[in-house]
Parts: sequence; C-alpha cells; structure tokens
Amino acid sequence: MAMVDNRGELARFELVRGNAAEVRELMPLLDGVQTDELLADKAYDADYVRDELASRGIIDTIPRRRHRLPLPFDSESYKRRHLVENFFARLKQFRGVATRYCKLASRFRSLVCLVGWFLATKG
Repeated sequence: MAMVDNRGELARFELVRGNAAEVRELMPLLDGVQTDELLADKAYDADYVRDELASRGIIDTIPRRRHRLPLPFDSESYKRRHLVENFFARLKQFRGVATRYCKLASRFRSLVCLVGWFLATKG
C-alpha cells in the first residue's frame, strides 16, 4: 500500500499481507500527513473511511462500488489518480520489486525505499 504526493512521487508506504484488506491500513498511513484531498479507488469505499476523512477535514474522491448507492464525486479530480498508477508502473520496472525477489519483508521494504528514492532523484 503506497501513498504518492501530487507530483507522483512516493510519500509513504506500508507492506501488508497478501490476503489483507488494504483499507484497514489507510488511517494509520494517513496519521501525520497534511492533505486536503484523498484520491483512492473503489477498494477504499467504506462509510467509516469517509467519516474519518471528513472528521480530519479531508475531501474524499473515492468512487462508489457497484453494489452501493452512487454518490457524486469530482471525476475531474479523480483523473489525477493516474499518478499513483504511473508510480507503480515505474516501480515495477525494477525486477527485484516486480518479482518480490527479496523474501524478507524488511529487505523488500528497504528495496522499495531505495527505488522510491532513486525515482524521486532521477529527474
């Protein structure tokens, strides 16, 4: 689970188990982050997430899942979510990250940090 800034560079990330729902890790990831808006995909569409974001004064731009009643959201703002997808595409150009070559979580975390730093300073 990763968070990128408005330039599409890695801001924070957290490793989660492969069978874990990332939505549960969203609020701890947001702790200490100053932001006005959160762009996320449908996986983060939950009432408690929207309530928590509203209590923090963060505007959520999260489309509703198909089985829920639709809510209006800023589709123009949502188009900026491609920055997240672009970051993952650049991250996966590194074979060690794409194939999860490191078997220990601590080493994989270090590799992602290193690659994130490299991508940010590459210019």
